[in-house]
Amino acid sequence: MPQQQRAQEMIDRILSAAAQVLSESGYAGLSTNRVAAAAGVSIGSLYRYFAGKNELIEELRARSSADVLADLTGALTAAVGMSARDGVHHILSVLVGAVKRHRAVTTAMIAEAPLGAHGNILPEVERQLTQVTRIFVAVHAPELDPAEADARIHLAMGVTLNACLRIALEPPAGVTEDRLISLTADLLVLGLVPDPVRTHPDPAQSRPDPVRTRPDPVRARPGR
Repeated sequence: MPQQQRAQEMIDRILSAAAQVLSESGYAGLSTNRVAAAAGVSIGSLYRYFAGKNELIEELRARSSADVLADLTGALTAAVGMSARDGVHHILSVLVGAVKRHRAVTTAMIAEAPLGAHGNILPEVERQLTQVTRIFVAVHAPELDPAEADARIHLAMGVTLNACLRIALEPPAGVTEDRLISLTADLLVLGLVPDPVRTHPDPAQSRPDPVRTRPDPVRARPGR
């Protein structure tokens, strides 16, 4: 077996063990000694490929991000032929499923992330989502002022990523996953594609009715 192939198999083995330890013991319980034991390799062999715990986490994060991006790319392609609301619902469903599949790594990244930075634990995913959302807004709400569109997209990214994390990792009791995704989709579409009647009211509708506002000649006549 070529040396490069053996090295890659060793890396995969160590990372698989690291994901297992993360799933069982969480971020705080992850250590290079535990990972080496789970992988059935010496601690020296582990350090040949990884400098420590943080490097293991970073490689797991990179692999998880790549997997989520692959799923997201497929979802975005499928969403092109859907209505705005159905397309958003489909993308959210795929993202929630991907987060659930990488639950251990995602939870570890949240534990490591600074307070309030949960939306940035998958920066590659956020960047791709932002680009696609800009196209979405340009197609479905071309009348929006660019600054207004940027503000809406910025807020939508926080809603999207945090909602997916909460639905996948901390769903409330008594509510189905699909219902939570549907509610999130409704909120996003409402925020990204404003109702033109509400945001740009028809001036004719706000003008007083000349018939109704015309003074009654009898009632307006001064009393005798």
